This record gives sequence, structure tokens and C-alpha cells, in this order.
Amino acid sequence: MKRLNTSYLLSVLVGALLTGFAWRVRGTGGWGSAWGLLNAGMLLTLYLLAVRGKRDGASLSLVAFTAASFMFTAPAWGTLNSQITGLMKVDYAAGEQIVFIPPVSGVILMLCMGFGLAAVFSVMLGRCFSGQAWRLRDYAAVLAVFLLVSYGAKASVAHPLAGWLQPQTVEAFRNGLAENGISQSTFEAYLSHFNAEGWAKKIAGGRHYYACVSAFSSALGSLASIAATRFLAKDRYAARIGLTVCSAFAVAITVADLFFWFDNGGYHGTQPFTLPDGWAAWSLWEYFTGFIAGGVISAVVLKTAPDVPSAEPLLQKMPPKALLLFRYLLIWVWLIGFNAVRPLQRRLDEDTVVMIIGITVGVIAVVAVSLLLRKKCGWALEHVPMPLLAPSLCGAFVLYDTFVCFFVSTDEPAVHSAGQLHNVLLLISCAAVTAYCAVLLRRNYISTNKKGSIS
Repeated sequence: MKRLNTSYLLSVLVGALLTGFAWRVRGTGGWGSAWGLLNAGMLLTLYLLAVRGKRDGASLSLVAFTAASFMFTAPAWGTLNSQITGLMKVDYAAGEQIVFIPPVSGVILMLCMGFGLAAVFSVMLGRCFSGQAWRLRDYAAVLAVFLLVSYGAKASVAHPLAGWLQPQTVEAFRNGLAENGISQSTFEAYLSHFNAEGWAKKIAGGRHYYACVSAFSSALGSLASIAATRFLAKDRYAARIGLTVCSAFAVAITVADLFFWFDNGGYHGTQPFTLPDGWAAWSLWEYFTGFIAGGVISAVVLKTAPDVPSAEPLLQKMPPKALLLFRYLLIWVWLIGFNAVRPLQRRLDEDTVVMIIGITVGVIAVVAVSLLLRKKCGWALEHVPMPLLAPSLCGAFVLYDTFVCFFVSTDEPAVHSAGQLHNVLLLISCAAVTAYCAVLLRRNYISTNKKGSIS
């Protein structure tokens, strides 16, 4: 029992390190908001499958769908993460104005934003381990309910909620509209430029207002998707994990926001707080958001996932040749291809020629590897047992992401600031995750050869 508990705690710690790593590389100067979520969703799902080590667990196709579902809730926090101090900065034409707000309103907004961060992904992750077969209408229902509620809230209830919680933001946006000669109310202006955050950034107070609306609507959408999973798809475990994942991100992103509290001088910026040299508040907020959330998610999933096979009858209804092509595109183009090429595009986008060359090399490399492996592993890696495939892919992408982050850039690669705490944490995470993935691969390989299957 002691050995089992030690193994479990180690798995939870590595899960936290992995998610902290993934959340940081998707952040500042990273892979981008939505595409970074694709990478983070893939790595976390693969890692949990690797630790579980079940041959009859979720397929790589389901991993691809699960990772993709994270992209539906790409956040737009922008100005929220410094409101914990009770200050809000508004850039009017006449100059920057400091607006005082209740710090508790900033905390509530962070909790809402975090809760809405992984709405569809949260229940899809639970579906990977629940063992319950979903029908097409189950997937469609969960996604449709999330979109209807979240976008419906953006067009209705999120606005009075924003006005109730933080009237200062509504007033700032109203003044910004008047400054630009727009006579519409804040609600009317939002509907005229629905969800158009690019337009809102040009109006003083607009970015604050849109972020508040987004935080409330995403949180409501998450609750709706969890309810749809429980009562429409009728998957109790997936709904339970959905609530766990959303709650974990709500707590994580808010607790990690303390870096801004100290970096900005505490309450109203009047306390003599500061961070040591080499501590970048934004980057550490990103890393520890993933670290805390990843630890909680790993702890719950690895402790509670039922020991049942993961049925996936939906794709089997496709004709064999169409299924083969679909899986190849889903796995090699979408899951592996985009996660390999997107970092290059982001890191090299300062130079168009270099970026095109980098993307071309990346695409050729992915295609070449798929062709080399097709005979032994199958066109869509269908011949490789998930207990062996999951730790291999997870470890390989962590190494790849680290290399790109530290050495590939037309601006300034992270290796030039390797002494910054967040970069030190990235290197520690990379070493720990890749080493543990190697241990999991060896364990699963031995178990596969000894028993013929992994139980």
C-alpha cells in the first residue's frame, strides 16, 4: 500500500509539472491561445492514459477530439488578472485613468473565468475514462448546449451580472463610447459588435467590459455542458470530472493571480510588496495556473477512473477506407501535425521567409515520419497499444516543445533568459516529465509482454 501511495503521489506531481509546462508554453510568446490549448489538452490526456496503462483505454482518435474540444473555450482574460489589487486602468484619449474597484469583484471574475476555461474539454476528458460509449447526438448535445448557453448569456444575462458585480467597468466603457461619439448603451454597443474583442480594444474600457461578459458567459456555458453530460449524454463520471476540471482551473487561475498582487504592490498598489529579480509575474501566473489545476485533475482522475474498457463504436460505423483516411487526417494532420508546426509558426512569425521555411520543414518531417511508421505502426498508429503510444508521444512532444521554446525564435529565444524562474521551472518540468514517461513506457512494455494485455 505504501508503494502504491508513493507511486500515486509521484504521478500526481508529474501531472502538475506537465500541465504547468503546457500552460506556460501556450502563454506569453508561446503557441497561442486556442492552439496552445490544443497542445495542453493533448499532453494532459496522453499523460493520464499513460499512467493508467490500459490497453482498452481511449483511442488516439478520441484523444484528438478531446484535445480539440479545449479550443472552444479559448479565454480572453486581458485585463482581469491585475484586478485583485482593487485597481483598474482605463486608457482614455486624455491619458490613463486609475479606477478603484472592490478587490472581491476581481477575485469573482477570475473564478468565473477559470471555471469557464475548459467547459467541453472537461467533460470530454471524463468521457475518455468513463467507459461509456457516446452516440453522435451525445457529442452534439453537449457542444450545442455549451454554445447556446454561453453565446446566449453574452447576448443577455452576462451584462446585468457585469453591472451588478463591477459597475465601474460599465461606467468606464460608457465613457469610452461617449469619447468616440457613440451614443449607444454598453449593451447596445456590445450587440452591434458581438463578441468582437478586437473592436472593443480600441474603445476605452471596452476590453474590461468584454472580458467581464466573457467570464460570466463562459462559466454559465461550463455549468450547462456539465449538466448536458449528466442528463442528456447520461454519463455520470464524465460530468463529475467535468465539474472537477472546471473547479480546478477556477481555483488555480485565482490562486496563481497572487503573483500580480505582490508584483503590483498589494491592495491599491500601496503596500511595499515586490517580486525578486528573475520572477516574472505573468509567466509565473501562467505556469502555476497549469501546475495547480494539473495536480488536482491528475489526483482525481487517477484515483477515481473506473476500471472499465473505453468503448468507441461511433467511428466503426464508417466504411473501412474512409475510416482509415479520416483517422490519418485526424491524428497525423490535426493532432500531431498542428501541434508540431504551430509552435514553429508562432516562434518564427517575425520573419516571413524563415517562417515559411520552418513550416515547410515541419510539414515534411511529420509526413516523412508517418510514412516511415506506416508498415509497422499503421497509417494512423492503430497497431500501437495506447499504453506504449501515450507515454511515447507525451514525452516526445514535451522535449520538442522545450527545444522550440528555448532555441527557436527570430526575436529572442528563451535560452537567453534561462535564469528566469519560469524558464527554470520549464526545464525542471521537461526533465521530470520525460523521465517519468520513460519509466511508464518501460513499465507498460513489460506488462504488455508478460501478460499479453494490460489490465
